[in-house]
Order: sequence, then structure tokens, then C-alpha cells
Amino acid sequence: MTNITEASRILAAAFTDHTLIDPLPTDIAPDSFDAAYDVQDATLKRTGAKQAGWKIAVATRAAQEKIGSDGPLIGPLLDGRILEDGAHLTTNDLHFPNIEAEIAVVMASTPPSGATPESILDHIQSMHLAIEIADRRYHEKQNPIQTLADLNSTGYFVLGQQIENWRNLIFIGGTVTTKSDGAVLATNSDPNAWPEIFIGLAYLVNFLAKRGAALKPGDVVTTGACATPTITPHGKIEAIFDGLGSVTATIEKV
Repeated sequence: MTNITEASRILAAAFTDHTLIDPLPTDIAPDSFDAAYDVQDATLKRTGAKQAGWKIAVATRAAQEKIGSDGPLIGPLLDGRILEDGAHLTTNDLHFPNIEAEIAVVMASTPPSGATPESILDHIQSMHLAIEIADRRYHEKQNPIQTLADLNSTGYFVLGQQIENWRNLIFIGGTVTTKSDGAVLATNSDPNAWPEIFIGLAYLVNFLAKRGAALKPGDVVTTGACATPTITPHGKIEAIFDGLGSVTATIEKV
């Protein structure tokens, strides 16, 4: 049986102390996605961190079916950890930097419950190229439920250039590549492996409504990895979106 109090205490301490932990003991660990969200909420509250947006993970239907989820997995983006293009971090800031090329949006207004992929467009202020640098507090990679409890592996986020005329673009196709010090980490030219961006946003709106929350103006939402997330210990990180541009960050080895 999930022990929200004890599980969140362990995870929050690992986050605030920047330490690594073993998997949560089976007698307190969440045993379902719903329980993992309860632990995630309690963990975030215990850390005292201020939320500045949301991350959508497992953003394709194929990936969701693989883990037995009826939709993407949701986690927080944190104030002070949303950085500008060219951001500089060090290896002291991260345990396992997992590099993800993503498309992010900044919200202009609050979409109502019941929002559809079409109706949500009018609530978006801007769309951006981005890099999520996910991280975990576990020594070893865990299953999706334990990962979800661990703030869904939230780490740092680099919000890059705005995408002009985004309403007129079809976000399907084009090669996406991530690199570290010029070496390719991952590349994707398969349109079916891109996140379903607006479907994911609509899911997030209705997911939050069920939990008594909502998107707010100014919230940053990142919509899922456009190429396979890949861990790199350090380096100059690049996410290159053919035909759209690129975004960079540096993780300095110290």
C-alpha cells in the first residue's frame, strides 16, 4: 500500500539535498499511476519549489501503450530551472543529464475543461524550440510509476527561440538531432515518432481539471521528446530542428 507521507519525504529530501537514493521500498512505493501522482504532488509541496509550468512525457500513443498508460505522463517544470538559450550548467547541478529536443509553448490564457486539440490553439501565446535536461534522484533507472513519483524526472529546461507563424506550420516531419560536443546523441526523421503536440496539450488541460488544477497565463509547457532522450555526462548540448532552428546549452565538467 502506498505511503504518500513517507514516499514523498524520501523523494523531497533527495531533491533538496541533491542526493541519490535507492528505489522506494515496496511497502511505501506507489503501485499505480494515480498513486504516483499523489506522491509527486506531496513531494513537490515538501520541496517548497515553485512551479512554473508542466512537462509532458511519454508523448506518443505507441509509448503509452508500451507502459500501460491511457495518456502521457505529467510532471512539473520549476521556477528558477527554466533557462534561456545558451544556458550554462555544471555537473554539480545534475546527476544524469537526459537530453531531449522538444517543442514548448507559453500559455496566454487558461483553456477551459473539455478543451480540444483545436480549441487550445487560441490559448497559446507562443511556441518555442527547447531542450529538456531531465534528471532523476535514483541511483538506477526505475519503472514509469517510480519515475513519475520522482517529479517525473524534472531537472532543467532551456526555452529557445520562438517559432514564427507556428499556426501555419505542420509539426510533422523534418529531422531532429541532439548533439553533445558535436557528437550525435540521437536523431529522428520518422514523423510517427514526434509527439502529438496539441493532443498532448488538450490531455494536460483535462488531466489537470480532474485534479482540481488548471493551466495559467505564462505557464511553460513542454510537449515531449522529438528524438530519443539520451544521457550525456557533460558537453555543449545542441537540439537541431531542420527547417526551424536550434537551441543550445552547456554542461561544464567540474
